[in-house]
Amino acid sequence: MIFVAVGTQFSFDRLVQYMDEWAGANEEAVFAQIGDGKYQPKHMQWERFLNGDQYNQHINNSTAFVSHEGMGNIISARENQTPIIVINRQYELGEHRNNHQADGLLWMGKLPGVYTASTQKDLFAQLSQRKHLACPAESDNQKRQQLVKYLGDYIDGSLT
Repeated sequence: MIFVAVGTQFSFDRLVQYMDEWAGANEEAVFAQIGDGKYQPKHMQWERFLNGDQYNQHINNSTAFVSHEGMGNIISARENQTPIIVINRQYELGEHRNNHQADGLLWMGKLPGVYTASTQKDLFAQLSQRKHLACPAESDNQKRQQLVKYLGDYIDGSLT
């Protein structure tokens, strides 16, 4: 099963439509958390919002996690050793207040177990390789601390 989450702050109909189209053309089950968007999927199961336990259960039970570009989702995917494909909201399409997420894709794609897409074509290409996507086990909290340091350095401008 593929789990899709758009978060709770902004709708992300483009991602929901992409995944609904993919679900209609493929046999693997897809479940989506779609938020307050206007688009209602026809080819996958969905809920607008999930509580924390439901959310974590879906991540844990999924073979791949497709998400908006949210650090909480990336951390949750890594904790559950579930590969995650992140797609950015685009300012030009009215999906966000600015285009900071385009830059985020560049460094997020360097994280183990995190795969990126900015277009439907990119997303479908990643999904076609989903059986080969992996998220390494975190042996201890040291790797999480490395991730937190990396993110802090990026935010501070130490990394480009």
